[in-house]
Amino acid sequence: MGCTSSQEKSQYQRLTDYEGRYEYLGNTTIDLIVSELDTTLYAVVDKAKYPLKYTAIDSFVNIQNAAIVFLRDKNKKVKSYTANGKEFKRITTEIKKTEMLPRRALFNQPENYVYHTPENISDKINTGNIKDAFEKPELVFDMVKEIIKGNFPDVHSILIYKNKKLVLEEYFYGYEQNTMHQLRSAGKSLKGGLLGIAIDKGFVKSEKEKLIPYFSTTYTEIAHLDERKKQITIADFITYRHGMDCENNNAKSLGNEVAMMESEDWVKHTLDLPMVAEPGTFSSYCTGCSLTINSLIEIATDQKIEDFAKQYLFDPLEISNYKWTFEPNPSSISTFNQLYMTPRDVLKIAVMYKNGGQWSGQRIISKEWIDKTFEMEQGDYGYFWEHKYFVIDGKQYNSYLATGNGGQKINIWPELDMITIFTGGNYNSYEMYGKSTAPNELIPKYILQALE
Repeated sequence: MGCTSSQEKSQYQRLTDYEGRYEYLGNTTIDLIVSELDTTLYAVVDKAKYPLKYTAIDSFVNIQNAAIVFLRDKNKKVKSYTANGKEFKRITTEIKKTEMLPRRALFNQPENYVYHTPENISDKINTGNIKDAFEKPELVFDMVKEIIKGNFPDVHSILIYKNKKLVLEEYFYGYEQNTMHQLRSAGKSLKGGLLGIAIDKGFVKSEKEKLIPYFSTTYTEIAHLDERKKQITIADFITYRHGMDCENNNAKSLGNEVAMMESEDWVKHTLDLPMVAEPGTFSSYCTGCSLTINSLIEIATDQKIEDFAKQYLFDPLEISNYKWTFEPNPSSISTFNQLYMTPRDVLKIAVMYKNGGQWSGQRIISKEWIDKTFEMEQGDYGYFWEHKYFVIDGKQYNSYLATGNGGQKINIWPELDMITIFTGGNYNSYEMYGKSTAPNELIPKYILQALE
């Protein structure tokens, strides 16, 4: 494993000094756990792991390069840590450790991996053998073995649905078939259909309607309300062509995700942003857009969006093992208002989209809405979905993508009659490793190459 030499073992043992559960922001807690795989101390929040880099005795930095300094009591036991001028006490050392190895039983023997046809359970998902769907299935098996070796860390699950059958279902790091996984921003795409349902049911007339009037009662004043802002349509928000000063990955943008989360009302913060362009001219990815649309659905339906989603999306798909609370304010600082689902239930929604809004013979969303959702320029956004393609040996493979931080990737491949689903824990991958998450390498290197 990752700590075989005596030097590595001593480093591992030193790091275990800091393990435990600590106080955290917003009256929540955080676990600190050492990984056997890479001898690194990780902060674990809501099952998401973030590495802490050792810099000196009792001193670390996080991925934002902020100092984390541990304090000890008179017996030299770690009692707390400080970050950004605040002290957080250790509550206990008795914690259930997160699994840090992909598959503990096979970690040193990945060659012993054996493929099994996915289980047929009572969820209306047909299963089949991958050898009937892929020309070179051994490449997919190689991919699984590489993950077991730890060469692609923190891939939590892989599902491949080909020719209307689930042909691969693999889980790692202690995740299992019934384990809910956080979807991060991939949930925005899956929930985007709720607006389509609201339009289908007549609660909203059309996505071509102006956006701001929906909030006139909720917010009596909206800042920077110039003529450009008045012209923003609902469609401008669901295609990220809002024209506002909102760009998630731009630290200078007033609407970036961090700035939004520091405000008291995330929807109001988004609506108050100044305009920088005419709406509808170019796309700029903005988390506030999705939150605003969710709030709009609540206003239009006079119903909590969680209840609306249960009635019109989750219940018809027979999805019950999920979690979602919509509170666009600091109370959601640790959960990001995100949706938690099992990968097989995620597959249900993806299949419904792929089938033009139908699931198991039942109409969930109008075909018209699905068609408009997937109308997008190459490499751009549709209705909360994204066009993603790979080019291999001069051939382009096109997909519709729902993506989320950490390696949550739901790709619908219409030309291949295929859906691929990845969940993972490579949060803030660029900041940590300087590269994209594992699926962006695994899909073209193994899955697409295995097709022919």
